[in-house]
Amino acid sequence: MTAAFALENFREARQEASYYRTMIGGLRASLADSATHGAEINKRITILLRDFDEARKRGETPPPPVYREGGGERPPTRAWDGIVATGATRSLDPVVFFRLARFYSRADSFGERYLRYNAFSEERVLPHLGNAAAFYDGGQLRPEYAAYVDRLRDLQREGQAMVAEAATLRDSLPR
Repeated sequence: MTAAFALENFREARQEASYYRTMIGGLRASLADSATHGAEINKRITILLRDFDEARKRGETPPPPVYREGGGERPPTRAWDGIVATGATRSLDPVVFFRLARFYSRADSFGERYLRYNAFSEERVLPHLGNAAAFYDGGQLRPEYAAYVDRLRDLQREGQAMVAEAATLRDSLPR
């Protein structure tokens, strides 16, 4: 009986170790995707803001820049929730675990901020894109639209920080 029990314990430990490596690999892939896709988003936002700022410097009155995310409207944070629920994170160093938890909490917050930005885009900007004068008063961007452009700048800054953090976290996970 003892040999059979020891063999079963060994088999279960191997399965657990394999499962852990698989889940951490999935988490690493999720973070890599966050870094890669986030960098693409930041590049697109940077171009939108640069073109808008350059047009304003030339004295033009362009419509506010609009960033629209295709597909899902928020960062994919459910993978983290799933991995935590499985218990696969219990073997992570506590410092790494809490850094990951903070990152995914920030990603949720970023998603909420983007949803608010997008709602304003859909309700107050997109309907007027054919009439740039709707965004200006005496050549100056109306306050609500200036704030809207500032929110895009906020998203850009936060997105850049999240890209760097995702890459650092990805690289800190055990192999």
